[in-house]
This record gives sequence, structure tokens and C-alpha cells, in this order.
Amino acid sequence: MKNPLRIFERNINKKKNSDFETIKSIFFYDIFDIFVNRYQWHNLPKEILPMYIEQTLFWHGLGVFIKDDIAGYAFMNVSLSGLPDIYNIPQDRIAYTANGYIEEYGKENSCILWNNYSTMPYYYKALMYADAMANTWKTKCINMYAQRTPVALSSSDNEKLSFEIVGEEYDNYLPIIKLSDSLNLKDIKALNMGAPYIVDKCEQELRDLWSQVLTSLGYESNPVEKGERLVTGETAGNNGQVEANRNVGLTLRRRCANAINELWNLNVTVDFNSELPTMLNGYVPDKYMQKGKEGDEIE
Repeated sequence: MKNPLRIFERNINKKKNSDFETIKSIFFYDIFDIFVNRYQWHNLPKEILPMYIEQTLFWHGLGVFIKDDIAGYAFMNVSLSGLPDIYNIPQDRIAYTANGYIEEYGKENSCILWNNYSTMPYYYKALMYADAMANTWKTKCINMYAQRTPVALSSSDNEKLSFEIVGEEYDNYLPIIKLSDSLNLKDIKALNMGAPYIVDKCEQELRDLWSQVLTSLGYESNPVEKGERLVTGETAGNNGQVEANRNVGLTLRRRCANAINELWNLNVTVDFNSELPTMLNGYVPDKYMQKGKEGDEIE
């Protein structure tokens, strides 16, 4: 028996699933790009690509700095094995790359870089947010479609061909549908769905989700939309959470940078990549400054 709701919509499930996955991928790689661009690595050996460091941490949650006798300095994927040390970390480090390189290293000639203390890749969180964003986006599109065509059509089998033509023309935004005199309109019925308008709520949900993503990555973000100016407390309301999330990655990267500096006499440093004039970045608004008797500003 044919589904009466799927008369003229051929391959609809396949198309919708494909659209959803495409939208999800777009959001996912937008988040990926922001993650990779979060930190600035300074004075790295020229052989090491900073982008690859962050890409590895995004997908795997850890990587290893090594110095090869032939290739020189490098940052690679790592597989930990062997007996654990007193900190419950396996002592053997198998560094490997996609081109077939594989070599075993230890504490004396390598340094592990962790993305976070839980050792979990950000990939899973990015996937979660991308799925929620894609779902919100598709919900918005469906609701917009419902405002355009807020009806359901039904017909008898005798009017199947005419019904398909009417449905396709309706689907193509035609303001006027021309019908034949021989068409029996009594056999074609329309049900008004009366879908409420929630596009604005979906847009706000997307802003909220992006705010959550940016906060988790250590960026200041405020999803509130107001016609008037926001007060300082509203714009800086989540600074504590932002700083906490920022420092999780920054502390571990700086610790690793100090370790490779001591191991190979380098001068590598790491900073968070943000130039916004915010309090987290060292900018103090004038309202928090005091003026002395001579007009000098005192923090």
C-alpha cells in the first residue's frame, strides 16, 4: 500500500538525509576551523606546521614532539603502550604518520602534548554541536516551508496524475495554478496545517549554540540580541567560564612548550589567539580606572 503522504515526493528520505549530512558537515568544519586557529605557536622549528599540531589534537586528543636523526623536529600522532609510570601514563610512545613512518620513543627523546586533562578529542563535542545546529537549521527551513505551503493535499487514485501536477506546481512557488475544466476538484482536498512561525526562535537557538561553542573554545560570546546598548555585566557575564575553558588548553600547551624547550634548548611559546579589547585579554574599560589628583590614571 502506498503512503498517501508520499505520492509526488520521490526519493524524499534520501534527499533529506543527504541535505542534513551536508549541513551538519558545514557546521562541523566551521567549528573545526575555529578550534585549529585558537592558539598561536611562536618560535617553532621550521619543520613543524602549527596547523597540524592543532588538527592532531582535534581528532586524537594528543600528539608527540620528536626529533628524528634524519627528518629533524616533528610533531606526530602517537600510540601509547607499555607499562604505566607512577602517573598511570604508558612509558612507550609509538610515533607514526600517514606516509608509513613509525618509530618508538621514550621520555628522554620526546614530549607528549595533551589537548585537555580528560585526554578526550574535541571531535566528539564538535560533532554534538554540529548535529544540534544542523537539526535547528533544518527545523527553521521546514518551518519557513510551512509558512510558504501550510497545507496537505489528498486525492483519489482517479486524479493521481492531476494531483501530482498540482503538487509540483505548488512546490515550485507558483502563485497561480491553472486547472482544466475536466478536473474534479471534489476529489482533491487541502488540509490547512496552520504551522506557527518559529523561524526567529530557531535563529536564536543557533546563536545560543554558537555561543556555547565559542565559550567552550575559550572565546567571549554573548548571544543576547537587544535594540539598546548592553551593559558591561551583560557582555562579560560568562567570562569565568570562558577563561576556565581557555586555560585548560593553554596550560597544557605551555607546559609542553616548556618541556621541549628544556629538552632541545628551544624557545617555543604559546598564546591564545584573540585580539578583542576585552578584560580577559588585558583591556580595562575607562569606568574601572581611577584618576589621581594630577589627572594620572591609576588601576
